Amino acid sequence: MKCPNCGLEIPEGHMYCDNCGTEINFVPEFEPEVENEINETLSSVADELNKEERLKEERTRKRREFFEKLEKRRPVILVCVGVVLVLLLAFMLFTLFSDKSSYYYIRKAEKAKSSGSMNKAIEYLIEGNVQLPENTDIIYRLSDYYLEMGDSDKAVESLLKITDTGRFSEDKVIAAYESMISIYEQEQSYDKIAELLSATDNAAAAELRGKYIPKAPQMGVAGGEFDDIVVVALLPQSKEDGDSTYYTVNDGDPSQSSILYENEIVLDEEGEYLIKAATFNKYGISSAVAEEKYIVNKGIPSPPEIMEPSGDYNQNTMIVAVADAGCTIFYTTDGSDPTVESKQYISPITMPVGTSHYKFVAIDSEGVMSEIVERDYHLVFTRLISKEQAVNSLVSTLVRLDILLDNTGKVRGIEGHNEYIYNSEIEIEGAGEYYVVVENHVSNDGVSTPTGLLYAVNTHDGSVNRLGYDSSGKYTLIKISNR
Repeated sequence: MKCPNCGLEIPEGHMYCDNCGTEINFVPEFEPEVENEINETLSSVADELNKEERLKEERTRKRREFFEKLEKRRPVILVCVGVVLVLLLAFMLFTLFSDKSSYYYIRKAEKAKSSGSMNKAIEYLIEGNVQLPENTDIIYRLSDYYLEMGDSDKAVESLLKITDTGRFSEDKVIAAYESMISIYEQEQSYDKIAELLSATDNAAAAELRGKYIPKAPQMGVAGGEFDDIVVVALLPQSKEDGDSTYYTVNDGDPSQSSILYENEIVLDEEGEYLIKAATFNKYGISSAVAEEKYIVNKGIPSPPEIMEPSGDYNQNTMIVAVADAGCTIFYTTDGSDPTVESKQYISPITMPVGTSHYKFVAIDSEGVMSEIVERDYHLVFTRLISKEQAVNSLVSTLVRLDILLDNTGKVRGIEGHNEYIYNSEIEIEGAGEYYVVVENHVSNDGVSTPTGLLYAVNTHDGSVNRLGYDSSGKYTLIKISNR
């Protein structure tokens, strides 16, 4: 390529003439097809731009026409909006001031209260509650008025319309309970809180019971019959600060003046025990009363074992009694029941001759008695003495004692003689069998007269005794002494 300015040949790839410095412009050689495509593309772009411009002009025209029409109809639109606003205001005023509005009754009540007529104000609210029983604003206002008059009972009674009617939601019921509880808390009437929450099975109140009413304690041992010492623990089910458990034994329901539970309750004596317990919180509110009945049978001692059975005996016999360890045996022979005041069994007892009746009992260290064991014995030795021998033994004894002068029965200083005649056989309690011998005095002319003396001669050994009677009319033996 030559420089267009100086004509000097320019090397390939140079952008300037090396001789004169003229810039070289390269013009591409377009093919006809490429040129046509470019022209078509440019033409379509121009068409699109013209179309968009026409749409924009159309939208502008329509908007201008709309606002022109709106301007013409403005008075009509303003009238319609005004009518709507008037109707809406009228509805609001009707709602607020008609007889069916809560605001109506509250406004009336406030005006009456402001004028000093609290009773009239309350009448308006009561009427409003009758007309609108589901309106809580009226109920709360009524409760507040009663409180201002110092009538807390009426205030609570008003709120009960929410909790007891079943027509209100749970959150409103809980709120009413909390309001009533607040009233009682201010008065420190905590017992009324307990009464309020305990007197209903309302599910909403259940959430508040745990806060204000403690749970009843649990007995560590279930009630029943026991053969030994019973140790009862009271397990608190509430562990709030200020909770205390009190209990009674065989008494009424517990109060805060009852026994304070600090240690386990030990039932170590025989008997029946009714334990009642309750937990009191810091407000002095009591839980329900828990109670259990315990019957303690520590086990009476076993009756003493008497080795000799009841029956007839004919030789010397010892009566042996055995009791459980730790027990003492007592007995009687007069038919009465034995006690700790009776004779104490220390060693084997010699069975008395004749008929005897024993009662035995075992008594432990705490004075608990066993069942009484009875024994009847009849000890009679073999008869070694005959009737004749008994009479001869009597006469010989009287002679030896110088009561008689000789075996013929002569008596010193008295005419005639004594004679001794067998009368009968008797058994003397505790002594055995005896022959009864009657004493008569026979005068010289043969007349026999009883002297009134009776003698008893033992059928076994021939021992001689005078026979008498005690105050109860029973036979007794009187020892014959030497003169």
